[in-house]
Amino acid sequence: MKALFFDIDGTLIDGLRGIREIPATVVAQLERLHDAGHKLVICSGRPWAMIDSSLRLPLFDAYVMCNGGHVEADGKTLHADLMDQALVRSYVELFDELGMEYMLQTAHHIYLDRRFTHIQRFFAEFGHPDIFTFEFDREDAVQRTIKLETHATGLDAERMRAAVEGRAAYTAHTDDNGGYNAFEVFSPTTSKAVGVELLLSHYGIARSESLGFGDGANDLEMICAVGTGVAMGNACDELKAAAGVVCGDVTDDGLARYLATVE
Repeated sequence: MKALFFDIDGTLIDGLRGIREIPATVVAQLERLHDAGHKLVICSGRPWAMIDSSLRLPLFDAYVMCNGGHVEADGKTLHADLMDQALVRSYVELFDELGMEYMLQTAHHIYLDRRFTHIQRFFAEFGHPDIFTFEFDREDAVQRTIKLETHATGLDAERMRAAVEGRAAYTAHTDDNGGYNAFEVFSPTTSKAVGVELLLSHYGIARSESLGFGDGANDLEMICAVGTGVAMGNACDELKAAAGVVCGDVTDDGLARYLATVE
């Protein structure tokens, strides 16, 4: 039995380049591997609210979400790494002070102030118009927050980097893909590698029998935690350097062609 871990954006799909659903060629290979008894796992920075119906396939046995902050297997939550409440409040105050739009991401919801229209427009453009919960008690959401995400552009992005620098208790990640400057803030104990290790133990699968597929810097920990790390042809240079294998581009059926070699 093998375990295969898949990032979503830039790996299974690529919304920025028009691939909004998992290609049929990839699905066919996933079906073959699933029928052979292998465990297939989504391993993404996305929260559950962004795992839409096209990704909730019976083929997938488990989900590592929020960059490892939330792990589900066979429909049951195995792990939830909540942020420190005081620090969530301090970041929310900081974002409000800087005039930044932000989301509070919990295990199953994305909470957003209805006034934050920039974020709403961005996600609507990429096919996710209905992922937000607008009516909520902020203190309740703070107590269940796994990850904070804020979007900024231009000088706001630089102000954001400067403001979070030195807050050693929590890690701030930036992602400039698509030019929208997404800043993610979550616990330093949160990692895709944590999800990988937890699920390998859960299913009794040796690390040597695991594979991970990704394209971005936030996939580095996953790639290093599995037996065989596979970087997409469209992956960042850092991930390609760390991976044992580089397959084809997501737009050139690279994932399906590599999966066809896995027995």
